[in-house]
Amino acid sequence: MPLPTIPDYSTCIKTPALVHPSVLKDGHPIEKGVRLIKYSGGFCVVFPYQTPSKKYAVRCWHAEVSDAKRRTQVIADTLKKVGLPYFVGIEFYEDGIMTPQGMQPLVVMDWVEAESLKRFLSEHITEASIIGRIAENFKRMVADLHANHLSHGDLQHGNIMVKSDCSLILVDYDSMYVPNLKGMPDEIKGLVGYQHESRWKNKNVSEKADYFSELVIYTSLKALAKMPSLWADLNMEDTDTLLFSGEDIQSHGTSNIFRLLKADSELAPLVDKLCEFMAKSSIDELCPLEEAITSTGDGISAKWEKGNGYNPSAKKGRIDDSDNIAKKWAGGRSGYIKPDKVEERKNLLSSITEKFKKPQ
Repeated sequence: MPLPTIPDYSTCIKTPALVHPSVLKDGHPIEKGVRLIKYSGGFCVVFPYQTPSKKYAVRCWHAEVSDAKRRTQVIADTLKKVGLPYFVGIEFYEDGIMTPQGMQPLVVMDWVEAESLKRFLSEHITEASIIGRIAENFKRMVADLHANHLSHGDLQHGNIMVKSDCSLILVDYDSMYVPNLKGMPDEIKGLVGYQHESRWKNKNVSEKADYFSELVIYTSLKALAKMPSLWADLNMEDTDTLLFSGEDIQSHGTSNIFRLLKADSELAPLVDKLCEFMAKSSIDELCPLEEAITSTGDGISAKWEKGNGYNPSAKKGRIDDSDNIAKKWAGGRSGYIKPDKVEERKNLLSSITEKFKKPQ
């Protein structure tokens, strides 16, 4: 039998007698005027639900996910056990809501007062310190997930919520990997612009499912902290991505946004690592964000520590007059012409902006 439709759920949830979990007793879905508030995704619809004591998010399935009941119960049990602060309280109810298609399960989650990542960024796009703080909190969050062998599976702006103190909350757990789900099919793949190309062919849920999107999000945050004009240049308010579109990912690092970011010495190592990730044939070949960031900073240091042809005790040459050398370079006698970085960045921005212009 097919699952109930979103209109089916919208009708039934307004009738208290059809909503069975005791935690929702004497409550009601939240409406704005005569309009029922709901948030629809590819597999679930979510209703904000107010009870006399608390506000919840009620999730109902309108599309099939393999063994959704077991997945949800296992995920809920695991999140309770690990007790990380990035997840909300979650309870699965087998006898959830009566519909024209019969009794259906539902999930009740604590409501979190926070804004989606993109909305938060739009309100603070010129505040580099705040965006930098979000980047650091994000890095800490994913490291904690890795330490507990967890992956969210669909890391993207809509599933990352930011509280007023800049702490982060993850929502939408249907795509999660937890150790007790090893071997389950990977059916919810996430959004283009966040996922490695091999993710679309990936068969089973994986602890490594987030590694690519972690680097995409972290690089985007670091770039926006330094180049806030990209928000308007890329028309990010109206896209389903952050800095990188699906076409950018498919370009394997050759599109204009990569060239623009590589021109910045701080961002270049992150972009190089992202390009390295894109060249891999499987998500199993990727590494977690904390390792990726470490490798971008340690590569040069490691080379010099191992003796990359440099011996400080070998006095093969000495600079007697640094001012004289500087004057020769400044005068152009070396044949070297310093590139105009400002003009180069201006041209790249113009090219990228043209691509994302709204149609007139």
